[in-house]
Amino acid sequence: MRFGFLPPFCLSLLLSTAFVLQARTAPQTARSATVLSANDAHSILRDGVQVLPKPLGPDTLSILDLQPSGLWAVRSSIDVPASVIGPPTALTLTPDGRIALAASASKPDPADRRIVPDDRISVIDLSGPRPRVIQQVASAPGTTTLRLTPDRKHVLAANGAGGVLTWFRFDGRHLGARKTIALPVENGFPGGLAITPDGRRALVSLWKGDRVLVLHIDGDDIALAPDPLEIGPGPWNIRLTRDGHYAVMGILGHGEGLPGALSVLDLTASPIREIQRVRVPNAPEGLDISADGRYVAVVSQNGSALAPSSPRYHDRGIVTVFSLRDGHLAQLAQAPGTLWPQGLVFAPDGRTILVQGVMDRALRTLSWNGSALTVLGDTTLPGGGANIERQR
Repeated sequence: MRFGFLPPFCLSLLLSTAFVLQARTAPQTARSATVLSANDAHSILRDGVQVLPKPLGPDTLSILDLQPSGLWAVRSSIDVPASVIGPPTALTLTPDGRIALAASASKPDPADRRIVPDDRISVIDLSGPRPRVIQQVASAPGTTTLRLTPDRKHVLAANGAGGVLTWFRFDGRHLGARKTIALPVENGFPGGLAITPDGRRALVSLWKGDRVLVLHIDGDDIALAPDPLEIGPGPWNIRLTRDGHYAVMGILGHGEGLPGALSVLDLTASPIREIQRVRVPNAPEGLDISADGRYVAVVSQNGSALAPSSPRYHDRGIVTVFSLRDGHLAQLAQAPGTLWPQGLVFAPDGRTILVQGVMDRALRTLSWNGSALTVLGDTTLPGGGANIERQR
C-alpha cells in the first residue's frame, strides 16, 4: 500500500487501524488451522496383545502445525491422559479452536504391569501461548468418543467398558452436571457417536452389540428412541455429512482379521437404513469426510493388530479414499498407512490427509489432489497416536 502525501494524522490513523485489524484477524487465521493429536504412551502390541511399554512415559496432547516441508509435525505438547481403546475420536474442539476436550478409556497400572479402564475427560485451554488443562472430570469406565452439540451447551461421551453414555452440560469452558444414559444391550460397548447438525438427534454404535441406536435431544433432555438399526459385524467410527443427510460408518469386525467395510446410512429414512456398503481392508479405524463433502478417507489396520504369527498379519495399515456423491461411495485411491494406525483426518485445507501410528509413534502426511494419494513423509509423535481431530 502507498500512503502518498497524507497528512501525519491520517497516516497515524491508517497505521493504527491496520494494526487493529491485523490483531483481530491474525489469531482467527491461526486458530482456523488447529489440529490436535492425543498420544497414548502406555499401550503397545506384543503378539497381538496390548501391554505396557518399558520405560513408561506420560500420555500427551499435541498441537500440530504444517511445516515448510509440507509435512505436519508437533508444535508443542502437554501431559493429558489418552488411550488407543475405542474409536480414535476421543477428542473434540470448540468451533473457535480455543477449547479442546480429550477422553481416556484406559490408563497404566504400573504396580501390576497391566492396562486398566480409565474414566477421565480433560478440558484444555488452547487460547494462550501454551495449552493448559483447566478441568478434569470423571465420566464412566472406558471413556472414548466425545461429541459437542451444535449449540455447544452439552457434551455426549461414549463409555465402552462401562456400557453407558454420559451427557454433560457445558458452558464453553467447563463441564457441569452429568447424566448417565443406560443402554438396552448389556456389554454392547458404545464406541462411535455423531450428533446431527440440527442438534436434535444422536447416533451411537454398539460395537459388540452389532447395532446403531438413535437418541432424541431436546435441550437438557436426551432419550433413546425405539427401532435400533441392526448392523454388523462391529459398527465403529461415525461421521456425518455437513447437511446431516448421510452417515458414513466403519464396520470394524470383532478381531477376526477379516476385511472391513464402510456403511452409508440414510438418516432421512424412518427408521434410518443402510443404503450402501463398500469393502475396505481389515479393521477401519480413523475416518473423515473432507470439508467440501466430496471425499471420504479411512485408514484400516490391515491385520496390524494381530499377532505376527497370524497369516492375516501385516505391519502397516492402508489408507483408502472414496468419492462421496448423493450418499454413494466410489473408491479412488489407496496408499500405505502407519504401523497399527488409529486416527485420520483431512487437514484443514483438504489437500493433505494425516494418519497416526501407535507402534511407530508417527504422524504420516499424505498429499491428496482429488485423484492421486501420495505419501509425503512421517514426523514423530511423543507417544502412540491414538486420537486426532481438526477444528470444524
